[in-house]
Amino acid sequence: MQMTADPLAWRIERACVAALPPAERTRIGDWWAARSGGGSRRINAASAVTADALLDRSVLARIDAHYAAAGLPTIVRVTDLTCSATDWLDAEGFAGPEGATRTLMRQGGGGHRWSGAVVADHAGPCWLAARRHLAPGASDPTEMAARLSVPAGYARLEEGGAVRAIGYVALHDGIAVIEAVGTDPAARRRGHARAIVAALIGWADRHGAAHIALQVEETNAPARALYAAMGFATDLYGYHYRRRVPCPSRA
Repeated sequence: MQMTADPLAWRIERACVAALPPAERTRIGDWWAARSGGGSRRINAASAVTADALLDRSVLARIDAHYAAAGLPTIVRVTDLTCSATDWLDAEGFAGPEGATRTLMRQGGGGHRWSGAVVADHAGPCWLAARRHLAPGASDPTEMAARLSVPAGYARLEEGGAVRAIGYVALHDGIAVIEAVGTDPAARRRGHARAIVAALIGWADRHGAAHIALQVEETNAPARALYAAMGFATDLYGYHYRRRVPCPSRA
C-alpha cells in the first residue's frame, strides 16, 4: 500500500502511542525504537515517525544495535502509513509478517449507555488485579498505568463478586483510544465486552473526544464484529510486525 500523509491517521497513530506508552523510546533516523522489556510487541518495536520514513542498511543497523544492547530481537512495526519496507526486510532475512492488526475509528458523541460497568479515572486495585489475571503475559499494569501521561478512564464490570471484564481509554489530542478490553473466559457471551466498550465510549464522549479509535487483530473475528456493531466503521490503516531472527547479539 502507498504511504499516506493523512493528518487524522497520523494523529491517531500518535494517540495510540500515548495510550500505550513504552518504558522508553529512542529516535533513530525517522523511526522510534520502543523498548519495554516485556509486554506487547507494540511497545517493543521500531515504528516510523513520518510517512516518508527511510529504512536503509545504516538505519537498520542502528536499530539492531539498540535492541541487541538490551538482549532483545529487532522487531519492526510496518504500517500502511509509510512506504513499504517488505522487499528490504525480506532481503535482510526478517521473518514473515506476524500480528496483522487494523486501526478502527468512530466519531465521538454517540451517547452510548451501559449497565453494570464502572469507570474510574485511576486504575484501582480491583482493576489492576483483574488485568493481571486476564492478561498474564502483558506488561505489569501498575507500571503501564504509571507511564500514562494523559487523561484515562478504567472500566470494570463485576458479576458474582468478581471482576469479569475490564478495559481502559486514554485521551490525547482530542482522540480517545480504547485499550486492553478483556473478559474472563468463564463469563464470555454475556455482553460484558459490549458493556465495557460502551462505558469507555461514554467516558470519551463526556471528555469531549472528537474521534474514538482502537486496534484489533485481523483474525479476531468476534471482536471485529462487536466493534463494527458499536460504530467503529472506519478502517483507517493496518500494520504488522517483522522480526529479525536470531537476535544479532546471539548470532
